[in-house]
Amino acid sequence: MTKHIGIFGGTFDPIHYGHVDSALFVLQQCQLDSVRLMPCHLPAHRATPGVNAHQRADMVKLAIAHHSGLQLETLELDKASPSYTVDSLTLLHQREPGTRWYFIIGMDSLCYLKSWKDWQQILQLAHLVVCQRPGYSQHEGDAPTLLAQFGQPDLARLRQAKSGAIMLLDNKLIDISASAIRQQLQQGCLAADTLDPVVLNYIKSHRLYQA
Repeated sequence: MTKHIGIFGGTFDPIHYGHVDSALFVLQQCQLDSVRLMPCHLPAHRATPGVNAHQRADMVKLAIAHHSGLQLETLELDKASPSYTVDSLTLLHQREPGTRWYFIIGMDSLCYLKSWKDWQQILQLAHLVVCQRPGYSQHEGDAPTLLAQFGQPDLARLRQAKSGAIMLLDNKLIDISASAIRQQLQQGCLAADTLDPVVLNYIKSHRLYQA
């Protein structure tokens, strides 16, 4: 039986409620078997995180421990080179050839997708599931042309195809930023509704994100 699995990549520096809520929303809305959160080792398009990859993975593991549909994907953790989506999806295909992949991105990423390495090949390897993000619209950047060509609002049709479709989700906007959380942690004034207590405890015990 074909498995339908979501892949949610990111630095997760640190993982917060916005990440977990988005993963759970996609899991339910797209009727997936699971969603795997995949921390990258060295991000290709942004500064290298100050916390090492295995610590970020530990925090992901803690944050999703009570959600049976969410899993940690460790594929990129030990890579010595920058993490590119196309390379990771290729490896996942080789490892699990019978699986259909749903790569989860934010609207901000869809607006700039054509700047990604081999973006056309990404769509040959997976469907793209797009979550709304504050400050970004489907009418900006690359999004209109991509949606005109690949957009698929019908979930049943999306699931029948092996790859190549883009689906927009109508998720609740969550305005939580990992960079703001890091800043708050340095200043000792973290907003209580941003981090799971087990993640915060890990951060404190390992003295992470301190000035």
